[in-house]
Amino acid sequence: MSKLNQDLVDDVERTVRDNADELISLRRYFHAHPELSHQESETTAELAERLEKLGFDVHVRDEGTGLYADLVPDDFDPNTDPTVAIRSDIDALPIEEQNDVPYASTREGVMHACGHDVHMAIVTGAGRAIDAIEDQLNGRLRLIFQHAEEAVTGGAREMVAFGAMDGVDAIIGVHCDPELETGRIGIREGAFTAGFENFDITIIGQGGHGARPHQCIDPIYVATQVANALYQAIGRNFDARDPAVLSIGSIEGGDAPNAIPETAEIQGTVRTMSEEHQQKIQPLLKRTVAGVCMAHDAKYELDVQYGAPAIYNDPTIVEQIEQVGRDMLGEVNIEHISLPSMGSEDFSMYLESAPGAMFRLGTAGVGPRHRLHSPEFDIDERAISIGAYMLARTAVRLVDLVDQRTEPRTEQAVEKTQASHRERREQPFDDETPVSVEEAES
Repeated sequence: MSKLNQDLVDDVERTVRDNADELISLRRYFHAHPELSHQESETTAELAERLEKLGFDVHVRDEGTGLYADLVPDDFDPNTDPTVAIRSDIDALPIEEQNDVPYASTREGVMHACGHDVHMAIVTGAGRAIDAIEDQLNGRLRLIFQHAEEAVTGGAREMVAFGAMDGVDAIIGVHCDPELETGRIGIREGAFTAGFENFDITIIGQGGHGARPHQCIDPIYVATQVANALYQAIGRNFDARDPAVLSIGSIEGGDAPNAIPETAEIQGTVRTMSEEHQQKIQPLLKRTVAGVCMAHDAKYELDVQYGAPAIYNDPTIVEQIEQVGRDMLGEVNIEHISLPSMGSEDFSMYLESAPGAMFRLGTAGVGPRHRLHSPEFDIDERAISIGAYMLARTAVRLVDLVDQRTEPRTEQAVEKTQASHRERREQPFDDETPVSVEEAES
């Protein structure tokens, strides 16, 4: 490492360390003031104000939710100089918090139970650290604060349409992992999380008295047959070597024990690892539901909501994250994740525009561990500075790495990069290591 680069590393580390308490306070502010998906106007305004004070060029969506902010060196040329993005999500969940802490949610039935408050503090801290070395930065830094990650379809698609990925050469992100100890990170090249769709099925029958089912078309009975058929359909239509999971989370119908209702509803989700399987989901659902309903003289309505594709972590970017983690935390504290998660994350939408990677940040301290989306979820706040330093230093490394490219940034070069990345992401999953990994996504 050159002396100049070591100086940059020291400056980044010093800035994060000096602002550690402020980052914890920022996380607690966001935790106490959570906002649901598509309602994050106060959160967005708070972030915008802080970033503007740091000197970032801030761009807020017209809807007032979600923003991106640029740190632009004076001599920056978008046609030749690199741009590296760091992404955070900002929305909360409809969960009533059960933690007895001074920074507990002040909003009934709304809670940051997936760590997005932590992500915001971490990314803000990374931005502040890089701002301290702006005059030595060889490219542009972009911070993306995305709304509605928990929604379907997530806010990433809207952020991309807003221009958050315009000119971006690489992007990185982080997700809390309450199953991993503070001071450790989890990394994986290639398939990282699954793609997903959610579905709603309404079975339309003919109601009547529970004593005379022969005079009715029982939608609850048909719904149970549809459920059984759907569970079997995945295993009999998809290559078992390429993971796919279908789960039904809700079956509802009727209000009285002795009355057969007119309708029954099924809600569920499908997770896939390859683009090939993801494209098969909708026709398979339609064919299966239609066949069962036809056999029982019932009708149906099917609504499939496209969520997001699988995350494919770019190997070169993962290598940079690993190197920073090794230097900072030591090899023993880097977990090489053996299998991808079947959870999903719309960070993958950004990877349609540029290569990138997400890693897991250990947030488990001493005491009971409460998983993501739990009403008792909380973190060891020492992880915030670790995450900020990891992101800041990785971003600086990526700026230097991209700056050494031999091909100038043209539309043709960008299209070539995107096509190569899509080709790698669409390759079927191939990993036979039988190790389970806790999900750290939605």
